[in-house]
Amino acid sequence: MKISNNAPQHLSNYEVLQHFLELKTDNDRLQSLVGNHTKRAILNARAQYPLGKFDRDQEVVEVEDAEIDVLEAEDVASRRGVSDELVWVQEEVLKYLCADYNVTARQTEDGIQKLADDLQDYKLTKAELLQVCNLAPGSDVALHMVIEEPETRLAHPYEETISDMVANVIAPTLLPSVPTHLLPFVNTVRPTDIAQTILDDTAEYGQDEEGYEEEEYVYEAEWGAGREGAIDDEEDNTMD
Repeated sequence: MKISNNAPQHLSNYEVLQHFLELKTDNDRLQSLVGNHTKRAILNARAQYPLGKFDRDQEVVEVEDAEIDVLEAEDVASRRGVSDELVWVQEEVLKYLCADYNVTARQTEDGIQKLADDLQDYKLTKAELLQVCNLAPGSDVALHMVIEEPETRLAHPYEETISDMVANVIAPTLLPSVPTHLLPFVNTVRPTDIAQTILDDTAEYGQDEEGYEEEEYVYEAEWGAGREGAIDDEEDNTMD
């Protein structure tokens, strides 16, 4: 175990997206290797222990022949295994970053670098710079919410400065549409839908809590509060 004393690094959403795309590529290859290893094991078992007339009822398993290095890679992958939890997290992160209410899927490495360089002229804090790169606000109001006290920090009239940042600094760094390789991850879930889901889950949880409280009251009515207290006293005396 190695303890690092380095200051925490901040990543942009674009960098996180690229990391998880690489992670997905690795996991897809790992799943393919594990699947082929399983198929070869099934075929070997059938060859060693034929079932005779029952063979025709078995599922057909096909796998291509492979070189020794590929077989070794499949064996290593089989021992390593695939984490279903990691795959789930990976898919959820990709869907979130590529959602239509985020701009991450329409950003590029060159665009992010240019945006960060151009924003230096406005003397934003590191946190504000990262927020602008992540959100790429498309309206004056959205950008105004990211920058603290813009009326005292930006060139006057600050409203025109903000409009200039949105139109001439942020917008040109975005692609007009999502690249083809990211389309499978794009979803059209709106923030209002997410908020409604959270509200529904919270309401359902509240109903469950009320049900538990009512059940507790029923038990107390059946047994009697005094009896319940007597049991506690008896347990305390036993401990003494």
